[in-house]
Amino acid sequence: MSGIGAIFWKDGRPAERAVIERLGQGLRPYGRTAQTVRTSGSCGVVFALRGTTGMDDKASQPLQANDGRHLFVFDGRLANRAEIARDLGGSSFRSDRVSDADLAFQSWLMGGDAAVKKWSGEFSFICWDAHEETLLACRDHIGLRALCYHETPQRVVVASAPRAVLSLPDVERAIDEQKIADQLVQLFHDGERTYYKDIRRVLPGHLFRVSPAKTESTRYWSLDEVPDVRYARDEDYVEAGLELFNEAVRSQVAGEPRVGTFLSGGLDSSSVAVTALDHLSDNQALPAFTWVPSRDWDGRCRDGSYGDETPFIEDICNLHPRIKPHFVRSEGHGLFHQLDDFLDYSGVAPRNAINLCWIHDINMAARDQGLNVLLDGGMGNMSLSWSGEGVLLERWQNGDYANLLRDVFAGPGGAKGVYRRLTHMLLFRIAPDWVHRRYAQLRGDRGSLPLWRRRSVINPDFAREMHVEDRMAHYGWDFFSTPVRDTRRVRGELFTGSFSHERADIHQALRAMYNVETRDPFSDRRLIEWSLGLPEAQSRRFGQNRWMIRRMMQDKLPASVLDNPGGGEQVIDWHARLTWDLPRLREELEALSDDPDTARFIDVKLIQAYLDDWPAETPFGSKDRGYAFIPVGICSAIAAGRLVRRTKGSNR
Repeated sequence: MSGIGAIFWKDGRPAERAVIERLGQGLRPYGRTAQTVRTSGSCGVVFALRGTTGMDDKASQPLQANDGRHLFVFDGRLANRAEIARDLGGSSFRSDRVSDADLAFQSWLMGGDAAVKKWSGEFSFICWDAHEETLLACRDHIGLRALCYHETPQRVVVASAPRAVLSLPDVERAIDEQKIADQLVQLFHDGERTYYKDIRRVLPGHLFRVSPAKTESTRYWSLDEVPDVRYARDEDYVEAGLELFNEAVRSQVAGEPRVGTFLSGGLDSSSVAVTALDHLSDNQALPAFTWVPSRDWDGRCRDGSYGDETPFIEDICNLHPRIKPHFVRSEGHGLFHQLDDFLDYSGVAPRNAINLCWIHDINMAARDQGLNVLLDGGMGNMSLSWSGEGVLLERWQNGDYANLLRDVFAGPGGAKGVYRRLTHMLLFRIAPDWVHRRYAQLRGDRGSLPLWRRRSVINPDFAREMHVEDRMAHYGWDFFSTPVRDTRRVRGELFTGSFSHERADIHQALRAMYNVETRDPFSDRRLIEWSLGLPEAQSRRFGQNRWMIRRMMQDKLPASVLDNPGGGEQVIDWHARLTWDLPRLREELEALSDDPDTARFIDVKLIQAYLDDWPAETPFGSKDRGYAFIPVGICSAIAAGRLVRRTKGSNR
């Protein structure tokens, strides 16, 4: 992990080293090991090294071309090093002594912007061209590494985090009110907007280029361009999927002696864990960290789901003894656990703020065991582990009516299951939207409040001021309540937009806090492109969802995991945790009320009403606005309020 930054004076004045060094100080949390500043003409760049992994230590940045024309700083890692080295045609780049930064720089020098499209991994880089007087900034394909910028007529500042930009005394330390409104109604589709006024993100899969004459952002990669993947036999799909997945996992653990993994009882993280064993040394154990509910949890959860994944973990570890389980309960830790530090490092108020309690504790446990990498499977649901919910529509469009009927009638749930598959997976997807709206009205699914209001505690006056209704309509955001007709598009948005825009900021903050890097093999560009090109029928077949990953892991996972029809609930014990937090929550409401900004943003009286009528057990929601929205709606609002006050310096 590294922090990178640059300042380019567009008006032609020479780079001010003192200002660049000030930017470097702002980057220090993301790179404490060493910092280097270099200037060239009207630009200066800074590199802050943290040294999380072995390859980081080989980097010596900023890099400079022999002719002195370019300055280059790089954060991240490349997953397809061998492929990039082959394109360069030089054997020296096959050596493990060459850093990813060196490899990326040489690749870009040879191939220009087009070279980046072929990279796979998580990265961001900044490159100064002294001859053209142009500053280039770039983020990886799906935005796993962060990069933001602040621009005035005189200069542009680019850095890994808003915190670094805000370290410059002439950058206004102010909240972007539109972003706060968006966050409160769970509208995360505006990828350029950060929580800070006039600080914008470089978008995933984009090149951001600034010269004295113009500023432009161009897309170098899009999932819209993914080709269809078609083979002759079902077995061919499994064989190709295994090859890609093995390479994706191998590239995440290669050369890393201190690897652990997140592990749930689901298919995704368990597939990553058991596959990683094949790429570790024969005697190397794999520490696995699993969150389990507090002992204060009342055991309540929705039908078809479960809260404690311990039995599944035990079955996995019995089958693979090199996986060493560690169960993390996060006892006594609720919403406020490490929250302020996280807000300071990330600069975001996350949607699922209550989830942070166990994420912090697992990262702490990994750090205390001397690990520097934690594997994860968070993106599996959008790639190899896709549910295949569009299969009936695909059958319909292809005229495959015999198999369509088999898919309708084969599956769980009896007559109710058949009815649901026929209506929700087919009829509502081929009918006009008004049919589904009318159906929802007849069922009573449409409450008296609009969807965004049922899911949030935004102050209604502030919502009107920020044009929430218009923005929801502009981005087409309806909480997935409209039948999905293009599953590939929706999956692509989940990979590169909507809820994923803040992913890089969150992971960057956790790396800075714990010196542990989270890596998800399912995020591999090659694997994503291949997965999105598959027919839906490879992900769901005759009642069996997630058919691709189940076949791939047939001999590697226990039957209890492979055949499990249910799903685990994240922080199922949220009611117990927030009950512990009630005194602190009431103090927080007083602070919200006393601050003129947060009182204008957040419906404090609504939150107070919930706290005053706090239930004795874990509740489930009503049609309009039930207690089920507390873990997201109220907790994210509390986090947003604290971020606002910390930005202003007015927290109690």
